[in-house]
Amino acid sequence: MIAGATLLAAAAVVGVATAAPSAGKAPASALRPAKVRPLVLREVCVGKADRRHVVRFRAIDGLRLIGVELGRGPRGVILAHQGGAPPNLCGWLPYARALARSGYRVLVFDHRGFGSSGSTSRRSRTNRVDFDVLGAIRTLRAQGVQSIVLGGASLGGAAVLGAAAHTVPAVNAVISFSSPRSYANVDAVAAVKAFRTPALFLADEHDAEFPDEARVLYEACASPEKRLVITPGAEHGFRLLKNPDTRVLVDAFIAAHSGG
Repeated sequence: MIAGATLLAAAAVVGVATAAPSAGKAPASALRPAKVRPLVLREVCVGKADRRHVVRFRAIDGLRLIGVELGRGPRGVILAHQGGAPPNLCGWLPYARALARSGYRVLVFDHRGFGSSGSTSRRSRTNRVDFDVLGAIRTLRAQGVQSIVLGGASLGGAAVLGAAAHTVPAVNAVISFSSPRSYANVDAVAAVKAFRTPALFLADEHDAEFPDEARVLYEACASPEKRLVITPGAEHGFRLLKNPDTRVLVDAFIAAHSGG
């Protein structure tokens, strides 16, 4: 707002200076604020049918984000993506479609600085991916969604854990797929100490440090309903769903914590 006011003031001064010999007024074009172009979803993984459901929304700090909303109804699921392979909503899209076919309203989106979403130059907010999830929660609730389950992969796991600690009213449940204990200035350990939300912590045994991170998060979590599942393998993030047993577990967890 301050930057916009400064820009308008500067434009007015320039306009008066150039028009003073005749009318003494700034041209209308000099006072008109610049139009902000809407975000465009560039991911080729999003097919023609899905593109009819592109949604543009804002994180709680006002940053512009873009994603896809699939399915209908009052039972919501928000899926937050990981930082690589791929670093955008594409990784979650197949599972989002499956959930939508099962009767859920699913929002997948690009985090700040990733994919087609906006970014910020403010250092304290550059990596506040939890702010993005809070904006997604607000977006679904504004549409009348009555229950929300959060799922996040890797950095997205830290994002959903951080968001679950701060959203009011609380979300129904949260699932961490290979979350680190912290991502930049998002402290997932501090977050899980603060909430009572049902939580499921997932990791593969041979996925670098992530099974140990999952154990730390599980132990720190204050929720009376929490579960830790470490499975054989070396998959990471959303790819944990390649394990049929994990897929069944996640499907059941979402169903058990979705209203209706």
